[in-house]
Amino acid sequence: MRIAFGQRVNLRDYVVPGRTTIFDFTSYYCPPCRAIAPALHKLHESRADIVVVEVDLNRAGIQGIDWQSPVAQQYGMDSIPAFKVYGTDGKLQVEGDEARTFVTGLLQ
Repeated sequence: MRIAFGQRVNLRDYVVPGRTTIFDFTSYYCPPCRAIAPALHKLHESRADIVVVEVDLNRAGIQGIDWQSPVAQQYGMDSIPAFKVYGTDGKLQVEGDEARTFVTGLLQ
């Protein structure tokens, strides 16, 4: 599932109760984001306990990573891919470097 498209978004609206929800802040114009996307899609498809939600930073018509988009500003994005992980209880579990380590660990 891809959400936001540059607009502000409440992540809690997309947390799936009873499952670990990984929010992947991404942009088509981010080569590392595109490189990790297939592994994240596979994780989403192969693990019933995990949901991956892509948060697209780009507004329509913006070429390049849209650092000035409302959603990028809302969540203080200055580097992507970036992740926020919510636990099965619906609470924020990890973000920032800890979330990156958590997610890359799942992909190995």
